[in-house]
Amino acid sequence: MNTESITLHIENLSLETIIGVLPKERIAAQRLLIEAHITYEYSGEYLNYVHICESITQCLQNGAYELLESALTDIANELKKHFVCITHLTLCIKKPDILAPCVVGASISRDFT
Repeated sequence: MNTESITLHIENLSLETIIGVLPKERIAAQRLLIEAHITYEYSGEYLNYVHICESITQCLQNGAYELLESALTDIANELKKHFVCITHLTLCIKKPDILAPCVVGASISRDFT
């Protein structure tokens, strides 16, 4: 069977967790929005987006991260560890409620080829 590169898109995965360096962020959970674009070699075996969403959510809720950068790095590593067929991923975490006039966030892009 031939292999093809397929990209799985997850948008607006919403969850609440402790994340941030500000004192108020260490006390109360805040809403996050996560986007993931995950490319993998498809050869009949597929990536289960439910398991991917669960992995992302578990990593964020268990991490109590201070920095988005640390969370992104850990999520990327965790996804590659559990889903070895991933060849490239881009992840973005947004904090839609932390600053009234805007949405802030950070992203990571990693190539595993």
